[in-house]
Amino acid sequence: MTDQTKNDMTIQVLYFGLIRNVVRVAEESATLPVGAIVRDLFDILCRKHGDPSGDVLFTSDGTLVSNAIILLDGSNILYGKGVDTEIDPRSSAHILLTTTAMGGG
Repeated sequence: MTDQTKNDMTIQVLYFGLIRNVVRVAEESATLPVGAIVRDLFDILCRKHGDPSGDVLFTSDGTLVSNAIILLDGSNILYGKGVDTEIDPRSSAHILLTTTAMGGG
């Protein structure tokens, strides 16, 4: 029997780049309540993987580091509501942590 209820959703999380070295897995599933936001997902993942995962993804004031790219169904969350983006029950999350901030010059 599963702990998941009809008010929960399970999404697939894929890790790319340096974050994979911290969490030590390429992908995993995460169970969240329906209506959860990206911040809720990170709370669960950081509790599971410990302080190092939060330390590489967030600054001391709780914002995403500039070299973190978070895609939810292929769309960068920073172009929407950021970590306050609601997760659809059919969503897939991709977390990419590059070696340096990506930008033009």
